Amino acid sequence: MSLNSVSVGAAVRPVISFSPNWTPIFTGDSVTLTCNVTPTAQGNLEYSWYRDGNWIPGDQQRLVIESARETDHGDYQCQAGAIEKSDPVKLDIRSDVLILQAPPDVHEGDSLSLRCHSRTEYETRNSVFYMDNKIIESPVSELHIGRVDVTASGTYGCIKYINSENQTANAKHDVTVSELFSTPQIKVSSDQVTEGDHMTITCDTKLSPHRETTELQFVFYRNGHKVQGFILSNQYGVPSAQLEDSGNYTCEVQTPTGSVRKRSNMEHIQIQGRHQVILQLNLLRLILSFLIFIWTVGLIFHHIKTQHGIGEHPVTEED
Repeated sequence: MSLNSVSVGAAVRPVISFSPNWTPIFTGDSVTLTCNVTPTAQGNLEYSWYRDGNWIPGDQQRLVIESARETDHGDYQCQAGAIEKSDPVKLDIRSDVLILQAPPDVHEGDSLSLRCHSRTEYETRNSVFYMDNKIIESPVSELHIGRVDVTASGTYGCIKYINSENQTANAKHDVTVSELFSTPQIKVSSDQVTEGDHMTITCDTKLSPHRETTELQFVFYRNGHKVQGFILSNQYGVPSAQLEDSGNYTCEVQTPTGSVRKRSNMEHIQIQGRHQVILQLNLLRLILSFLIFIWTVGLIFHHIKTQHGIGEHPVTEED
């Protein structure tokens, strides 16, 4: 896991990372959990640790688990000072002969490696890796897939021959590759922009809660031609919009290395000319005046009809 934290309103939640960065692990293995906070939150903080919601001993930024036992298995959280607890992170501990290990946190753009790991007391050979029951590479000791996207999610497995006999061990692991950031959306500062108005176009996206300190770059296009980018701001401003600023706008978001890049939907923005606005206002006034006239005529007609009804007398036999 990268060192980052999650913003929650004014507070900042820490994020837990593992070292070594593998899951699951064997009973007897050692692992260090680190409670990562943003630089602005660092200082003389008191740390607290929890497993499955229950407090466990430990008041340092790092929680060292030596010779892990099955009772150490569970969902871990940390707290730094009065800051809200981190999201839970599962520490998976196995007593099997063979395990398939992967990083506990994988996002699109990450380099993914898998390890077919056996206990040291067993002599193993010829690892075979597969995904969704299809062999993907054989034989190696570690499988390096490289940069991945969400389509790399799935159930991975590995098989190894144990000792000199033709016995095999099999291990599986579900890998989920999360989105680094959502597909961006174009948003305009106003539903109607008039010639001469200040116009702001926002390229709106949301980073994964575990990667909110990731730096993103933004570029803006009008009718397929770049009008601004790549910049760190997700906004494109036009101080005094003109008719020629009308068009089909899109934006792209990428990481600094370009490992993850996504394009927004297309949004048509039409700048209204001032004479058009005047015509629209005049038309609105005309319609309003006509409605007032119709209402007034109706009111007068109703009044006359009412007065006429009051003035009439019923005809009697004496008349």
